[in-house]
Amino acid sequence: MMPTIEALYEDAIRYEEHVLAHYILCLIQEGKISLDDEDSVLFEVQPDMEKLTNMIENNHLRFCEIHMYALKVGEGKWAFIFAESEEEAKIHLWRTTGRRALNCREMAPDEEVFIANRFISFREWKKEHKEFPCLVGYC
Repeated sequence: MMPTIEALYEDAIRYEEHVLAHYILCLIQEGKISLDDEDSVLFEVQPDMEKLTNMIENNHLRFCEIHMYALKVGEGKWAFIFAESEEEAKIHLWRTTGRRALNCREMAPDEEVFIANRFISFREWKKEHKEFPCLVGYC
């Protein structure tokens, strides 16, 4: 049995693949596909690009725009901050620690780290925080 549009849509939302989720929703709203269709139907249809672009830009599905950033603060020392952008992470580091980042990079959401005696992905760890930006640790 082939995967369905419904399964792909649920995965897109679960893994925060916002472009794919909006793409599928747009096609469903236009009546070009249904949730019961096989996911291979996506190769055969295209949404109205203006409508899709508008949905993505306006974040119609309300995806969280927070990412994990690793900011180098010294030789072999890194701070980890959840923020909307690299710039916001750097500003938050300065405001909370008085330190400037020597380097900054966005981390993959599914990368796992060892926190409080458990392995957890940045995606799951983000769900444990309520306010952003936030400094969550040093390494």
